[in-house]
Amino acid sequence: MRRKKEEQSHGLNKRLRPVYCPKCGWKIMDAVEGTKTQMTIPWKGRYPDFYVKCGHCGVEIGISKTE
Repeated sequence: MRRKKEEQSHGLNKRLRPVYCPKCGWKIMDAVEGTKTQMTIPWKGRYPDFYVKCGHCGVEIGISKTE
């Protein structure tokens, strides 16, 4: 486990990019720079890799990792 000082000195936070809600534009999570994602609205027959609920507008977003 890395300590806070180690994160600051190794620059781990610089490699992260924010992912925003497609409905309201608020930041919902961080992803590594090289990760490609596709956001979808989950419905029957479509199963994304991750489900995230926006803390601002309350919409449920399905995130599929595409690589």
